Amino acid sequence: MKASEKSDKVPEDLENIENSIEKIIKALEGPAVTIKDEKEQGKDKASQSENQENEGNEDKKSSQSKKSETEDSEENQDKQSENKNNQESKEQKDSEESDSKKAASKDPWQEISSTINNLHYQWNAYIPSATKKNAHKDLIDNFDDSLNNLTSNIVTKDKNKTLLAANSLYKFIPDFYMLYKTPSSPEIKRIRYYIRNAVLNASISNWEQSKKDIDDLKSSWAIYKNAIDQKNQELASKLDYSIYELEKVVNEKNMYLTDIKGRIAISNTESIEKAEKEKENEG
Repeated sequence: MKASEKSDKVPEDLENIENSIEKIIKALEGPAVTIKDEKEQGKDKASQSENQENEGNEDKKSSQSKKSETEDSEENQDKQSENKNNQESKEQKDSEESDSKKAASKDPWQEISSTINNLHYQWNAYIPSATKKNAHKDLIDNFDDSLNNLTSNIVTKDKNKTLLAANSLYKFIPDFYMLYKTPSSPEIKRIRYYIRNAVLNASISNWEQSKKDIDDLKSSWAIYKNAIDQKNQELASKLDYSIYELEKVVNEKNMYLTDIKGRIAISNTESIEKAEKEKENEG
């Protein structure tokens, strides 16, 4: 049973592949979701904050039985600790801002070249796992061809072609996730693919394809939204309306608003996916 459960879990290699694709899209300022490193960073900070709160509560309980002089001493220490934390927080913020400025001045293609190189290694590491889960040969071949196509586009440094090629590669990610037990249906990732494709095609005035992506998006969403947990219906409504708004601006051929509405819709897919994962953890 344990071996079966382990094989049903999404492998880290697949998560790394998805993360790398998002990283490439983000580096070119395309509509991307939060990358894995940032998520983990957020979890670590939340965990640290919770630990500090727990430690503070335990200190308060133990100090109630002590003399007032000891309480005063601990209070002073707490103030010193708080000042120190504030200073460290300020220094960290300054450091992050500095790093952000440095990253902005960097050539994004350097980062992308490194990411695509890693992506080939990640893909090679994942293939045996996919094969064990009986992934269709066509799926593996199509992903491989799309990866090679993305790499060729990166060499040309054509931003629009690279973004479309990266999303074309992402198209196969839901199918690989379908091989495993996941907290939410991988269909949410397919919905994300259609949203992003509509936005990227609109950015090069390929409105015919953008409208086709919207039709495919609506079909996929119509099936998926019925499977969303009742507790997350508010998030589902937000995504539902953002898809409706996206369709409107695509029909109007408004490039600027399509980009904005598309990014909002992608953000809403991320919120649903996160909420479904949290529901699974609670269960």
